[in-house]
Order: sequence, then structure tokens, then C-alpha cells
Amino acid sequence: MKIAYNLIILLILTLSAFTVIYIKHLNRIVNIEMEKSEKNISKYLNEHKRLLDIRTKLLDKKLITKNIKKTLGMEIPSKEKIIYLNLVE
Repeated sequence: MKIAYNLIILLILTLSAFTVIYIKHLNRIVNIEMEKSEKNISKYLNEHKRLLDIRTKLLDKKLITKNIKKTLGMEIPSKEKIIYLNLVE
């Protein structure tokens, strides 16, 4: 009878140990999936921020050009009309 109790206790301890290992394994898998999703979200946000910066720069350039034309009555010449002077002797 004492042997049966010892075997039952051993079986319960073994099952609890394997349960702990299994739960840790599941936790590790969940953490890996969370890291992957965080990386994807980070990539998406960085791409969105980059596009927003580009759009902001283009909009600022357009607004500055409009403001120059409006307030000063001047236009930025095209690249073909610009004359470069070499002042180095």
C-alpha cells in the first residue's frame, strides 16, 4: 500500500513538472509571436513616418515657393536659366 502511495505521488510530481515545462514552452512561443508582431508594427510605423516626412518636405517647399511668388513677386528660375560663376582664380 505504501508503494502505491509513493507511485501516485511520483506520478503527480512528474505530471506537474511536465505541465510547468509545457506552460513555459507555450509562454516562449507567445513571446516570440509578440516580438514578430511588434517588429512588423514598427516597420509599418517607420515607413509611414518616412512617407509623412517626405510629404511634409514637399508641402513645405511648395508653400515656400507660393509665398515667395506672392509676397515678393519673384519666381525661382528653372535650372536651365541659372548661370553659375566660377570666382576661384
